[in-house]
Amino acid sequence: MKIRGREELWIHTHFLTDCTRLPEFRLREIRKEMAPFLRESGIAFGLHFTQVQTERTCRIVLECIPFAQTLDGIQHRLQEVVREIPSRPPVTKVVQDKKAQTPLTSGDERR
Repeated sequence: MKIRGREELWIHTHFLTDCTRLPEFRLREIRKEMAPFLRESGIAFGLHFTQVQTERTCRIVLECIPFAQTLDGIQHRLQEVVREIPSRPPVTKVVQDKKAQTPLTSGDERR
């Protein structure tokens, strides 16, 4: 998984990822890995996640907007944490039309 960008909205920093959904155990894993780093950086606020199907990205939300240098360090560490997590693309439902058959369905029909 990769961090594709970040947005500062109101009092939060949103890190935009290249996946749409993460299972609960991955969310806990990210929180667990990031908590010590945030404390060492002087950040007393935590992380939460926003996963909206229509948005097509999972947002990792830092509940504050730190100074630029600290924010760059947080983004770098967050990228290290999520690097090995496989990104989950959006689910696509495939619908086949039963009427549309290919003219050649077996080798015998080619003669």
